[in-house]
Amino acid sequence: MTKRILLKSVVLLLTLRFALVPSVLADGGKAKNVIYDGEARPQTGNGEWQFTIDTSPVIFYLGTVNNKYHVLLIRVKNNTEGPLNLAKDQDTIELRFSDGQKVKGLLNLPAADRATWDGLETGIRTAVAYPEVVQPREEEGIYFYVPVGEVQDPRKKHEMPNSIIYKIKSLTSPVELHRRGVAKA
Repeated sequence: MTKRILLKSVVLLLTLRFALVPSVLADGGKAKNVIYDGEARPQTGNGEWQFTIDTSPVIFYLGTVNNKYHVLLIRVKNNTEGPLNLAKDQDTIELRFSDGQKVKGLLNLPAADRATWDGLETGIRTAVAYPEVVQPREEEGIYFYVPVGEVQDPRKKHEMPNSIIYKIKSLTSPVELHRRGVAKA
């Protein structure tokens, strides 16, 4: 009889505890993704190009190519009637951190580090090669590489950039990808 009362009391306490603790307190903590958004509009015509990065600090800092480069993927969606021309040797990318640190990323890994590029499997090289164009009404993935040695301090804090500046030669202005939830500077 006493065991039954004790068991019912424990079950009741646990039920009340979980019923009274709001789920908003469970925010995902270190497993939260960081999302960046940016867009550009053509000088003539309708539509826009949408740029999105969805990653997590843990995945970004944990994953490397040859322990030399962290990798991020920009999804570029072309919602225009014309192509978005890209130039792997003339387009640039830069990460900007809250402390003012600026880090240049690489869009053309084969030109920057041939040995690392050649060490990748052919299928991977094909998948991550910088495209020449994003066709109208299509979406492309743009992989870029961040030198591990350039982000040692942010890595220790699992800090992600506040913004990423992507300069595309065929556009008149850089694309500024801003982190959701962080005020623009």
